[in-house]
Amino acid sequence: MTTFSAARMTVRVVGLAMLILGLVVWTGSAAGLVPVHMLLGIVLVLALWAVAVLALQAGVRPVLPAIAIAWGVLMAAFGMTQAQLLPDDSLHVVIQVAHLVVGLVAIGLAEALGAAATRTVMQGSISRAN
Repeated sequence: MTTFSAARMTVRVVGLAMLILGLVVWTGSAAGLVPVHMLLGIVLVLALWAVAVLALQAGVRPVLPAIAIAWGVLMAAFGMTQAQLLPDDSLHVVIQVAHLVVGLVAIGLAEALGAAATRTVMQGSISRAN
């Protein structure tokens, strides 16, 4: 398994674990697991950044990796502060849904970077063969 594949797989596995854990926390069943969810969020951000850097090294145009890196910063900041946003308000559910969407977008960005890197590498292989 390549480093790139390992980073993508980390995003997938940690992302799925976070979705499940986040839903459990959201239902109020396991508020004590919030620190674990936050730690996994940090791992997800680091894996997203690794995928972005490795995609750049594979020759992917820098726009998507830059978006992924910025998204990781946003995700970390939002994840660590979302509990303070409208905490006692009935609108806090909007913040919770936004938190879910931010995580899903991070997973999608890693997948898009993986597809872009694969295309770039394949195009390079085809052009070298001709």
